[in-house]
Amino acid sequence: MPISTVLFDMDGLIFDTEGRYKLCWQAAASEQGFTLDDAFYQGFIGVQDAQCEQMLLSHFGSRFDLSRFRRERDQQLAALSNKPVDYKAGFAALFQQLIAQDYRLALVTSSSLPQVRHHFADSPWLEKFEVVISAEDIANGKPAPDCYLLATERLGVTPAQCMVLEDSNNGMRAGIAAGCHAVMVPDLLKPDDDVRANAMAIVSSLLEVPALLSQANA
Repeated sequence: MPISTVLFDMDGLIFDTEGRYKLCWQAAASEQGFTLDDAFYQGFIGVQDAQCEQMLLSHFGSRFDLSRFRRERDQQLAALSNKPVDYKAGFAALFQQLIAQDYRLALVTSSSLPQVRHHFADSPWLEKFEVVISAEDIANGKPAPDCYLLATERLGVTPAQCMVLEDSNNGMRAGIAAGCHAVMVPDLLKPDDDVRANAMAIVSSLLEVPALLSQANA
């Protein structure tokens, strides 16, 4: 079945935000005397904030003050909010090409809708997505397939008609479990063995996606 639809993750795929988020989360943990190292933080990538916070509580125990952590993290993020977030290489060219070729497009992110609107502010891209799925729309975040299944339902397409673009292992697992063609463009994470085995492709840049679509639809 030809691929007619492309489902985009957001953080780390469209926007170069993952490194910024990591520093804010690590600083907020450090403010309480806890060390949130890179290895543990990697498990947060592609996962909703509420799930990540529960992981912190389980990891650090009862001495960890989640309310205090949230305040500090949000202050750190707010301090960066006026600084523009860079688009990842190749996004604009890919997006314009997909629009010109009449692909249907959806945004499927673990971030909240206010975060989505903030990142896309002063750009024309957000309104070009036919469907936007954000954290508010689903109870079970990535790696559960719910977000991608909801996107296909709202678009009225089957998963087999969809290419998922993700930068994280959890996002890839969600797309694969939904039955989509999942392509990873790694950002902070390398693909895990299970993701590598089940991915349609693993590419170094969004610039490689048009060739994959051409091959799949040949």
